[in-house]
Amino acid sequence: MKPRFLLVLAGCTLLLSAALPALAAKPKAVNLVATPRVKAKLRASFLLFHHKYNRRYTSKNVRGPLRGTTYYGRYGKTEYAFATFSLSGDTTDQPELFKRRVGGLFRDIGDTGGEICKSRMPLALIKVWHLRRSSPGCFVRPR
Repeated sequence: MKPRFLLVLAGCTLLLSAALPALAAKPKAVNLVATPRVKAKLRASFLLFHHKYNRRYTSKNVRGPLRGTTYYGRYGKTEYAFATFSLSGDTTDQPELFKRRVGGLFRDIGDTGGEICKSRMPLALIKVWHLRRSSPGCFVRPR
């Protein structure tokens, strides 16, 4: 009976040693393609968020996401994006940040003031997107 117990114990130890690194592993940052559908959802979130505070933010007055300004990715079970919008040609404080659980609705989490900071976006995604350091802990799009 004892050899069988040791065999079971060894098997359990082997299984646990294989599973634990996977459980403790950090989420992976993945760059995703911002399809027209994703961009439309970002736009809808932007308009909904801003129209509450300023009635000038309408589909007629807002352009965007502007071409070449949308970054979209996943970190673990959360998707992040940022994109630039203009209100009558003004892009002050852009880009805008967005966040959602995979499969959920995008939530506009505010403008960036011009920089993407690791306090609001996972550093792993910032690295995947090859953003350029602009100040301590903050980054901008590459030139």
